[in-house]
Amino acid sequence: MRICTDSKQLRKAIKEVAPSKIAVAFVGGGWKRYVSSARLKEIIISPTIGSNPKAIEEIMDFIGAKNVHFLDNLHSKIYLGSESALLGSVNLSDNGFADSHNFESGVVLNDAANLELLNDVFEAYKASAKRLYPTEKSKKDKLQQLMKQWQIMEWNNLNTERDSNTSPSITEYKSDLDRIHLAWYQPAELNYNKKSINGAIPDAIGLEPDDYFEDALMFHEEDSVQKGDWVLCWQCRNDGLPYENGPMYWMPVHHVVPNGFCDDTYTKLVGKEKNLTPLADPFRLDKTTKKAIRAALCSGKFPALVSRNADVWRLTPADKVVPKFLDHVRSIIKGGNQDI
Repeated sequence: MRICTDSKQLRKAIKEVAPSKIAVAFVGGGWKRYVSSARLKEIIISPTIGSNPKAIEEIMDFIGAKNVHFLDNLHSKIYLGSESALLGSVNLSDNGFADSHNFESGVVLNDAANLELLNDVFEAYKASAKRLYPTEKSKKDKLQQLMKQWQIMEWNNLNTERDSNTSPSITEYKSDLDRIHLAWYQPAELNYNKKSINGAIPDAIGLEPDDYFEDALMFHEEDSVQKGDWVLCWQCRNDGLPYENGPMYWMPVHHVVPNGFCDDTYTKLVGKEKNLTPLADPFRLDKTTKKAIRAALCSGKFPALVSRNADVWRLTPADKVVPKFLDHVRSIIKGGNQDI
């Protein structure tokens, strides 16, 4: 047995153990710095606040959803290798293994009896986890719930381990946890319904809507937009197509207010609050990506995303084509289309 009392010793220990099985309360975005995704075969995680949902999703992509098990009340930290194990206080995160302000410790065990016992414990945890979340769908549904909770914690700067502020390129992006909408807009004077806003958002009482919201969009009342979604906004011309170099940006959905606008058609308010901590965008909107998005919008292949010949533009049919649209944008970029 060897006792580890600082982060340097713990990092060395987990490299030596080279775990293939892990049972750990929380997983952070830096998990790959400490364990080999090639060696890892199974992991049990608590899918609760403290775990980064995108880190869990990434592990699922590496080792398969069937080998990632969810156990809500798990608080153990067990790292099992073929010849040794690390047992202690350390979560699979930068907070646990990096030189943070946490005081962490652990022991390395290598006798056969203890390894057999820890393997039995792991199997018992796994059996409990399978009863709680028996299918891939049940795990993904739980992960979506965790994502919403994680976003709220991030917005309010309450997470002890901040998510990365670096967004991937669209060609690298493959998360299913972000609910993405594409929506055009044209500059207009907004006629807010203050009564509805104040009823839905008590913190907005006494403030002018333009002082509370950094940005706000108008949608049809029956369109489905949820708190925590993302809207990829682009300014359109009068013919419904994008300007060659017009504005294009991400808007996080902090608030959804039914009847938040006084308008004949578009009354649902979708707003970004001014005072919340920004999150990393789903993917970068660099020059190449913006050009590819404009090219895809102008291609005529996705009429639901533009406002041409539509008396009332609806987000609902537009949402149905977003996955194929993003795939098309990727193909434009990967094909090196010189016209974009």
